Amino acid sequence: GSYSYSFGVPNNWDSREIFIHLGAVKSAFHIWINGNYVGYSQGSKTPAEWNITEYLNYEKNTLSLQVYRWSDGSYLECQDFWRISGIERDVYLYSLPKTHISDYFIKANLDKNLKNGLINIELELSSTEKDKKSNTVICTLLDDNGKVHFKQENKIAIDNKIKSQISCSGEIISPKQWSAENPNLYTLVIELINGDKTTEVLKTKVGFRTIIINNGQLLVNGKAITVKGVNRHEHDPITGHVISKELMLKDIEMMKLNNINAVRTSHYPNDPYWYELCDKYGIYIINEANIESHGMGYGKESLAKDTSWFDAHLDRMIRMVERDKDHPSIIIWSLGNEAGDGLTFEKIYNWTKLRDDTRPVQYERAGLNTHTDIYCPMYASVDYIKDYGSKEQNRPLILCEYAHSMGNSPGNLKEYWEAIDSSDYLQGGCIWDWVDQGFEKVDSNGIKYFAYGGDYGPKDVPSDGNFLINGIITADRNETPKLKEVKKVYQNIRFENGTNPLNSIKITN
Repeated sequence: GSYSYSFGVPNNWDSREIFIHLGAVKSAFHIWINGNYVGYSQGSKTPAEWNITEYLNYEKNTLSLQVYRWSDGSYLECQDFWRISGIERDVYLYSLPKTHISDYFIKANLDKNLKNGLINIELELSSTEKDKKSNTVICTLLDDNGKVHFKQENKIAIDNKIKSQISCSGEIISPKQWSAENPNLYTLVIELINGDKTTEVLKTKVGFRTIIINNGQLLVNGKAITVKGVNRHEHDPITGHVISKELMLKDIEMMKLNNINAVRTSHYPNDPYWYELCDKYGIYIINEANIESHGMGYGKESLAKDTSWFDAHLDRMIRMVERDKDHPSIIIWSLGNEAGDGLTFEKIYNWTKLRDDTRPVQYERAGLNTHTDIYCPMYASVDYIKDYGSKEQNRPLILCEYAHSMGNSPGNLKEYWEAIDSSDYLQGGCIWDWVDQGFEKVDSNGIKYFAYGGDYGPKDVPSDGNFLINGIITADRNETPKLKEVKKVYQNIRFENGTNPLNSIKITN
């Protein structure tokens, strides 16, 4: 598809650097500003940005896009969802001062006693000004009442030829900790000051939590958690992969009301607003790279074994980690889904651990190899996980997919959780999947229904396929009996008949 859009630029941006942000475009695109070629991007679930200052007028400008339905990147986007193309997330301009903060990485952990907070803010600064200038960076951490818990000021000389690094770090006494049950957040304000003038102010949320694997268990703030999760595709029955903020909030509300505490972003990074909601309301996130190539199989033809595809794999992991690294709700990175295994994923695992030493990394196809911190099989049987849990282990088993919810499903969910509750090494899983991926359609009688399977296939090819109607809720977010079962099995309080005294009830939280 070819897209064209006219826009203006505020006059007070004339001394600033101006960038364009395209949140998600599938599967690939070229971009022009006022007829000037700007660049190309593929990888359809993470943003692409360019500095377009040199191409702009301050009256009328034209943005032009050529979007491609298919590209070689499509081989890495072979997920079980509708193959829709186009612009799927926000497109916008933003401006920065010529000397500005280009990146930050906030590590907000707990000390070894799990009492006090340790914060480290790694800042990267850039400049397009000709002269090297001295600037001041001030980092301030505030609670909801505006009380300052941390403040640090550092001076730095910023060179226009290289990116400059500086950090702020310190200890916070007994901060409120972040978890899915108690999602306590602080506000970090970062100020950039040139002389006596504040030139830039950034604000973001911070949650203090520590995530480790110890004695075969995944611990958040020193406590073993249970992942009562779902896999979630971004789907709207009318707008497809364009998801409104209201629908995202609806998903969060329904999850919290039905004892769901975790989401695997199957199988790509989600809209940025989703993570803000998960930070605020308390949902554990397994954040997954936009990598799935199961169409190539897992044998010698797997792209994971083809070194010429390494850069394409790594690029997708880097873009996800760099975009999302500051969200406390993200407790695990996932290297992708059903993309085979090989040296490519070993190298991506190593890069991720070097870039972020605060989170575990998982990959289902790695099995029990060393490049996954969590054993995360899909559709393992109840007997299989019981056997795993009966032996001493050095890492937990968390099912990345289980209880496939197509049709009148999921079956034996109760038996799965009886097994999970029987072993410290079994820490839950993510049901496949959250929402039916049906599209609203009208039949010949004018009755609305949700299309799925082969409904959009060739008219002369009949189909009785069920795929994409795999959710525990309907496409328009109505409850189903499946959701009721999940709520019951996922409940945090267990009731059993007591044995002494008679007629007693044993309650376990």
